[in-house]
Amino acid sequence: MENVIGKRLKQFREQYGLNQGEFSRKINISQTTVSRVESGEKKPSKAFLNAIEVGFGINPEWVLTGRGSMLVGAEQYIVKGIEFFGEVEMSKGLAKILNNPQFAKLHLLLKAGDLVERDIDDELAAYLLYIINNWGEGERKQHWVMGQLEMAFREVKDKYEP
Repeated sequence: MENVIGKRLKQFREQYGLNQGEFSRKINISQTTVSRVESGEKKPSKAFLNAIEVGFGINPEWVLTGRGSMLVGAEQYIVKGIEFFGEVEMSKGLAKILNNPQFAKLHLLLKAGDLVERDIDDELAAYLLYIINNWGEGERKQHWVMGQLEMAFREVKDKYEP
């Protein structure tokens, strides 16, 4: 019988440039176990499948059957994190991320989702669209947009300057 489970696992590992040692350290499972699963000598346990899902976002269904995508979706990965850490710890972690200037774009995307669901003023929508369109015209326009925004909203600039 062909070892398709092991081949899929190896395919993932090699696609991301990992040797068995690096892979096993990341999922906290021995290299011997990884080697035995890849060779077909051993079937992956539930703990093994959970470890690769949490450690790398690998879809266990794909590993076992070849169905679905190689990686779990973002929503499923977040749900797994909530199950693993619990709602309170996960909410604390997400709150820290959303307040970190490094992830301002994520925060904006989440807020934009709220704006789309609400009825926003046509004038505000026009300003936002103008900013977005100018931003897409290249670096020179991006600098101009940032200059305009920094002058209009100094408190934001002061908050996010290193």
